[in-house]
Amino acid sequence: MKSNKQRRAEIKAHRLERAAALKVQLRTQDARQLSAGGLVPGMAMADKSRLAHYNTTFGEVPDFYLDQAYTCRDCGAKEVWTAKQQKWWHEVAQGSVYSHAVRCRACRQARRALRDAALRNEGANLLGDEVARLRALAAEKPDAAALAQIEAALQSKWRSLRVVAIEVMGCWGGPEQIAQLEALVAARPSGQNHRVWEREAADAAAKALRRLAELRP
Repeated sequence: MKSNKQRRAEIKAHRLERAAALKVQLRTQDARQLSAGGLVPGMAMADKSRLAHYNTTFGEVPDFYLDQAYTCRDCGAKEVWTAKQQKWWHEVAQGSVYSHAVRCRACRQARRALRDAALRNEGANLLGDEVARLRALAAEKPDAAALAQIEAALQSKWRSLRVVAIEVMGCWGGPEQIAQLEALVAARPSGQNHRVWEREAADAAAKALRRLAELRP
């Protein structure tokens, strides 16, 4: 009888082998040909209706997801970001379609535990307080003071605070806010660097515009 730990190790090894095999296939075969005869192991079809805001703003979105092998940036463990996990992240959690897995589950949990411990210390939740204060502005009609707070947040050292400011602009949905959001989307840089702020701001603005469009009659 195998233990749960042994079973998990076997499953992980199998996924790594499958991801490596898919990578080799893609060197000599177009990805679309892989699904010509139906889904293959390590593949999940994309629901393009859930990715429409990317499709109309930044070009084509994927037809499907494939298992991707990666190395955890913290511990160096070899892991697999499965096609099913990618589908949930992009379509349910609405994570950026350009994002990638970088940490294994154990390191994510350890990182979260450290963050939670830090927040329990007195005065450590300054960022959380600022976020809550900004989110409260979304339910109110913007006045000069609220507009000034959003402008200040857009210059914050905290990226997460800047993203919340963009979300609030989308909630307000005035002509000036829409113009600002569209300008952020238009300024999205090209290239492979997914960590630049302008790319993250453009993605947040695109999401805000999409939600605003969904709420309109």
